[in-house]
Amino acid sequence: MTAVETRKFSASRLTADGLFVVQLLFAVIFGGSEFYRLLTTREGVNLTWFLCWLMFSVLNLALTFRAHQNQPSRVTLQTFVSYATWTAMVAADLAVMLWKGTHIWGQIDTITAIVVGLGAVLTIALSYRLELGIVDPMVKGWLAVFFKAVPQLALAYKIFMQGGAGLAAAAVVTGHVTIISRLGLLWFSIKEAGWDRNRRGSALSELANETSWLIATIVWLIQ
Repeated sequence: MTAVETRKFSASRLTADGLFVVQLLFAVIFGGSEFYRLLTTREGVNLTWFLCWLMFSVLNLALTFRAHQNQPSRVTLQTFVSYATWTAMVAADLAVMLWKGTHIWGQIDTITAIVVGLGAVLTIALSYRLELGIVDPMVKGWLAVFFKAVPQLALAYKIFMQGGAGLAAAAVVTGHVTIISRLGLLWFSIKEAGWDRNRRGSALSELANETSWLIATIVWLIQ
């Protein structure tokens, strides 16, 4: 490796490490701020949002774990740890809703659950028709779209109708920072190992995640 290549490699590793630290830091900020807010109010927050988000996190955790198994590296390990941290944070926020009794299953939750369920069933049925199976990374990516993007669009509607006091400002900001930083980690992973079905599945789910969260943010800002 030449001196120029060494410097480029070091710069890329430093950037990836920085994005990883951002992920961990903001995951704690997001989870902690929402945990505190949900102790007193749930206005504008859907129970299905957290339930589906937890499923989304678990799906991406499986995708990144398989990617790390197939071609282990520092970046793939960091991506896996990032999703593991988010899974723990979302589970904690969901737990406080259940513990404090601030969860109320409403009509929006029912509609969201139906849409997500139909989307998941359609995705799984199509995957078997194409002889892919549920373990295929792109199938998991599409499932993650339904489990994350659809509930966040439902969240945007509920905020529009009822207000968004249950959504902490820190959570809104850190949501965007963490999604973009995860996409950054994924980009470095792709540069390092190229496109494969695991990374395509992760990219699909995260792009849908950012788009739907941006819509929810705009609605939250104008309320």
